[in-house]
Amino acid sequence: MDYIIAAHGQYAQEVKKSCQMITGQTTNISAISFTEEMGVSDVLQAYTEAYLSENETAIIVDIVGGTPCNAAQIFAVENPEVTILAGLSLGLIIPLSLGESLDEAIRGAKDNIQFVELKPNHMTVSEDGEEED
Repeated sequence: MDYIIAAHGQYAQEVKKSCQMITGQTTNISAISFTEEMGVSDVLQAYTEAYLSENETAIIVDIVGGTPCNAAQIFAVENPEVTILAGLSLGLIIPLSLGESLDEAIRGAKDNIQFVELKPNHMTVSEDGEEED
């Protein structure tokens, strides 16, 4: 499956870069930045350029109701096989880059949102700034 990720500012580009730092692979992920000088037609053009119709594709945007999402909805009218998902995050993209299904990645991303308890004395930082156990 191919993924087109799109977000306000450079968020999509940075999520892709961060994913590459961790997994080293994002061959099935295209990132689109929505900037202030762009409009819906610019985002539609970017979707058209990134879309490979021979592959199953999902467009993953940052928020519902934003221009990347609105453009994705317009794009999907012409390409009804495209899936649209809102809630772009690194926790969602990493498993997708590693080949997990969209459903599995969504479940994992939801589980990844949680309060993290402070564990005193679990880890310290050395004088040179390195973490120590």
